[in-house]
Amino acid sequence: MKKIISNVLLALCVSGCGESNTKKPLPYPVPVLPVIEAPTYKGEYINFESGPVRPIAQLKEQGLLLVTNTSNNRIEVYKQVENGGLEFEGFINVGLEPVAVAVYNNKAWVVNHLSDSVSVINMQSKPWHVERTLLVGDEPRDIVFAQGKLFVSTAHRGQHRFSQQITAKEGVGARDLTQGGVGRADIWVFDSQNLGNELGGTPEKIVNLFGDTPRALTVSKDEQHVYAGILNSGNQTSTVHENVMCHGFEDDEYGGYPCQVMDKIISPNGLESGYLPGGRTAPGVNAFGEPQPWTSMIVKYNQNNGQWQDSAGRNFSNGVRFNLPDLDVFKIDVDSMAVQDSYAHVGTTLFNMAINPVNNALYVSNTEANNAVRFEGKGEFTGSTVRGKLAQSQISVIDLSTKSVKPRHLNRHIDYADIKNQKEAKAHSLSTPLQMQVDSKGKSIYLAAMGSNKVAVIPTHMMDSDSYWDNVGEEFTPSLASQNYIDVSGGPAGLLLDESNDALYVYTRFDNSIVHVGTNNNLEKQRIALYNSEPEFIVEGRPFMYDAQATSSNGESSCASCHIFSDTDHLSWNLGDPDNKNTRNSLPFPTENISELGCTLVGPQDESCQLLSIINGDGDKRTFASMKGPMMTQTLRGMQNHGHMHWRGDRSVGYFGVDTDNTLSEKVSFKNFIVAFEGLLGLDIELASSVSSNNKPDEIIKLEEDVDKLADFSLALALGPNPVRALDNSLTTSAQTGARFFHGQRRSDGLATDVDINGASVDGVNCEGCHGVDHAKGFYGTRGEVAHGGEINILKVPQLRNLYTRVGMYGLPDREGFLPSHTKEHQGDQVRGFGFLHDGGTDQLVNFLRGGVFDNGEQGCPHGADEKNGCVFNQGKVGIPSEEVREGLVDYLMEFDNDLAPVVGQQITLSKNSPEDAEARVNLFYERAKTPFVSKLLGGITSECELIATGMINDKQRGYFMKSSDGVFQSDKQADPQLSLSEIIELAKEQNNTLTFTCAVPGKGWRSSVDSNLNGVLNYDEV
Repeated sequence: MKKIISNVLLALCVSGCGESNTKKPLPYPVPVLPVIEAPTYKGEYINFESGPVRPIAQLKEQGLLLVTNTSNNRIEVYKQVENGGLEFEGFINVGLEPVAVAVYNNKAWVVNHLSDSVSVINMQSKPWHVERTLLVGDEPRDIVFAQGKLFVSTAHRGQHRFSQQITAKEGVGARDLTQGGVGRADIWVFDSQNLGNELGGTPEKIVNLFGDTPRALTVSKDEQHVYAGILNSGNQTSTVHENVMCHGFEDDEYGGYPCQVMDKIISPNGLESGYLPGGRTAPGVNAFGEPQPWTSMIVKYNQNNGQWQDSAGRNFSNGVRFNLPDLDVFKIDVDSMAVQDSYAHVGTTLFNMAINPVNNALYVSNTEANNAVRFEGKGEFTGSTVRGKLAQSQISVIDLSTKSVKPRHLNRHIDYADIKNQKEAKAHSLSTPLQMQVDSKGKSIYLAAMGSNKVAVIPTHMMDSDSYWDNVGEEFTPSLASQNYIDVSGGPAGLLLDESNDALYVYTRFDNSIVHVGTNNNLEKQRIALYNSEPEFIVEGRPFMYDAQATSSNGESSCASCHIFSDTDHLSWNLGDPDNKNTRNSLPFPTENISELGCTLVGPQDESCQLLSIINGDGDKRTFASMKGPMMTQTLRGMQNHGHMHWRGDRSVGYFGVDTDNTLSEKVSFKNFIVAFEGLLGLDIELASSVSSNNKPDEIIKLEEDVDKLADFSLALALGPNPVRALDNSLTTSAQTGARFFHGQRRSDGLATDVDINGASVDGVNCEGCHGVDHAKGFYGTRGEVAHGGEINILKVPQLRNLYTRVGMYGLPDREGFLPSHTKEHQGDQVRGFGFLHDGGTDQLVNFLRGGVFDNGEQGCPHGADEKNGCVFNQGKVGIPSEEVREGLVDYLMEFDNDLAPVVGQQITLSKNSPEDAEARVNLFYERAKTPFVSKLLGGITSECELIATGMINDKQRGYFMKSSDGVFQSDKQADPQLSLSEIIELAKEQNNTLTFTCAVPGKGWRSSVDSNLNGVLNYDEV
C-alpha cells in the first residue's frame, strides 16, 4: 500500500516530488475528480529572491534529508536509501521564504525569512506537522543549537521586537531608529525545551551585536560558544558630504589649496584647526575637457595612521565624525548569552561560517569590496578603474586562540591589470562563496560557490598556514587547487556532507534542485528537481544575476558582487567613467522652474542661483555628467513602476535606446545596463554602438538576449513588507503628523503661492509634489521624474519604501545651506559608513530635512544659526513648520507605504496548547485579509493578505483558504463544508489537531493551501 501511495505522489507531483515536475502516467485508472477554479488574480508573479543560508539538514535517526524550498514556502523531505540515494517522502508547509533548517530533538526548526518566524516541525511520526511557530525579529536568516538553546539571527527591527508580551526580557524594546552607537544585529535565544507560554514563544534574551544585519551562525564543538557573522559588515569606507568638501577639485583654481570645515571641529587625527587638504581628487574634467560636478567623495580609514583618506592618500578626517570599528564576527558565551569577544576586518559581505572540529579554526566565506577605487570603464584617462575587481572572493580564517584574522583570497591567480584577457584563469575562479562544511577529520573544506557552478574542496592546512600565502615556496595556487573542485551546475548555494554514505548533497538555486554527489569520485549521481511554481522567465533569468563564469572574463565578478541576492551591499561606489562624454537628460522635470526662483526673484547674487551655475558640473540642468560621484548601491527589488534606472535616471540613455519621448520604460532602461558587462564586470566583449547596429557577432546577440532575460527576472523582484509599521497598517501618532504634512496643503519647498512671472508653472510643492504616492500606479515616493533638491547633481526622485535599512551612520559636520547638525561633535563608534541620500553622505533623515530648501519662511534663523545655514531661504508660509513635524516626517518615512501590507507573511500556530492571545492574532489576520488594499504590483484592488491555514487535522495533512468575499474557509477537499472563523479555530483546538495561520501574499494563498499545482483538483481530493 505504501508503494502505491508513493507512486501516486510521484505521478501526480502534487508537492513537486520526484525527479521533475512533469506528470507521469499512472499504472492504473484514476477516477475523474471535480474541478474548482482558483480565485481570479490580476497581479504579476512576485519574487523576493531571499538568499539561502542553511538549506539542507539531516535527521540521521530516521535517515531523512530536509531541504528548504524557498520560493514555494515548504520543507521537502527525502529518504536516504542505498549508497546515499534519495527518494521523495513528502513536504511540510512552513512560512514565507524559508532559508535555513536545523534538526534538534527529532524536530525540524525552519527559519522563514519573510514571515519573521521559526516553524517548529514535529518529525517523530507522520504526518509531520508544524506544532509551534516562534515569532522573532525582522528577516531572520540562520539558526543553530547549543546546550539546548536555540539561536536565531535577525535584523534589529520587526514588529514583534516590541511586543508587550516579552518586554520583561533582556534586549527587547525601543526602535532605536534615531539613536546612534546602537548595534543593528540581533540574536534571539530560546530554551528549546521550554519555548514559553507567550505569543510566539518567550526568548531567554535578545543579544545585540554591534553590526548591521547578521546572517551566519555556527557553534563550537564543545557547544560553549556561538559565533555570529554580520552580513553587511562594511569595510571602513565612508563619504565626505558634498557640502562639507572644499570647493572644486585639487587640480583646479578652486580646490588646489586647503579649506576649513564650517564648524572648525577637529576629528581624531584630523588636520589642525579643522582643515581639509583641498578639493576633490583630480581630475575635475573628463577626457573631453568637460567640467564635472562637485560631489561628495569616498574615503577609507587607514588603520596604520588612523586617518580617513581619499584615493590619493590625503587626510580628510575632519570631514568624518565617527569611527567604524568594523566588527564582523562575534563570540557569544552560551551560558551567559553575552558577547564575549569580537573579530574585526574579516570581510565586507559575510556569507557563511564553519568551524574545524579538530583545530577549532573558524572559517568565514565572504567578499571584500573594492569601492575605494574610483571609476568603471577602461581607465585610460585617469589610470583608475574598478573593472573586473569589484569584490574579491575570500575565506577568512580566524584563529580563536590568538584572535588573528587572515583573509585568504581564493582567486589570487587573476591578473587584474589585464582584466579582459583572463579566459584561462576563469576555469579556476570562485565567485559568491556561500555555505561551507569541514569534514570530520578537519582536513577539507567543502565550499558552495554559487557564481561559479562549483563546490570547492580545499585542504584546511592550506587555509590555516601562512606559509601558503607568503609567496615563498609551495603556495595556494588556484590553478592547482581547482583540480579538486567539483562541477555542480545550477548555482550551488548550500551543502551537507554525509561521510557515512560517501555523499555530498548540494542545493542548487538556479534550478531549485537537490544534487547527490559521490565523494569517492566527485561525480554527480542524482539530481532531483524540487517543486517549483516560479514561471519560466524567473528560472531562465536568475543565473545572469550570479553566474560570474558567464558575465565576466575572470570568473569572479557578477551583478551579485554588489547587488547581494539582488539587493544591495550597503556601500557607495564612484562608478563614473572619465573616458566617456557627458550625455543629455530628457526625463520629465515638472519642478524645474522652482530651481530658478532665486535667479528670477532675487538675481544672480542669490545663493541658489549661484549653485545653478555649477549644477551637474557644467551648469546645465539637462547634463548627465560622465563622472557622477559616489552613489549608493541601489536594491534591485521593487523597480517595476518607478521609471528609469540609476540615481539620476541616466539609463534612459543607452544601448537599447534614448527615451526622448518620456515613456519611462523600466525594461529598456534596465537593459541599458548591458554596457556594465564590459565596462564594470570586465566581460571580454566589444559592444556595438547600439542594438540596431548591423553585422553584430553572435556573442553580442547572445548577450542582448541574456540581458533581456535578466531584465524580466529583475523587474519581478519585490521589496518585503515594512517591518516598522504596525501590523494593522496604522501609523504611530508621530508618523501621522509627518504624513499630514507630507500629503498636506502647506508647501515644503518653493513659494507659498505661485507668481505670475512663471505663468501657469507651479512655483512650490508639498513633499508629495516631488515624491509621488499613488498605490494604483505603483508610485511609492517617485513617479520617474527628476528634481533639484539643493544638491550638485540633478537626480531622479527616489522611492521611499526601504529607508529603515539605512539606519546606523551617526556623525555629520555642519554644512552650508543646512541648519546646524546635532551630530557634528565626534560620535564615536558606529556600525555603518553610509547613510541616506544618493551617496549615503547624510547620517540621519532629520539632518536632510534641515536643509535650506525646507526652511520655515516664517521663523527666520534659530539661535546659533545665520544665513550660511540656509535659514533665510524661503519667504512666507512655506517649509517645515516645527521640529515636531520634522521628526514626524522621519517617523513617517520609516513607516512608509509599500506594495505589500505589513501583515504579509505573518504567522501563528493554533492548537489545544496555544497561548490565549494566539486567537487574537488569528482574528487580526482575519480582519486584515478582509481589508481592501490597493497595489498595482498585486493587480489593483485586492486585500491586505490572503489568510490560509495549513497543518494536521485528524492525523491528515490539510489546508484551508479564506475567501475574502464572505470570510469563510474552503478546505482542500471540495466536499467539505465551508467553515466560519470560529469553526476553524475550534477545529484547530481539538485534541491532536494543529493549524498554522499565515497571511500569504495576495494571489499566492490558494496555491499554498489547497491546490498546489493549480490544476483545479484540490490537494486532498487529488492525493
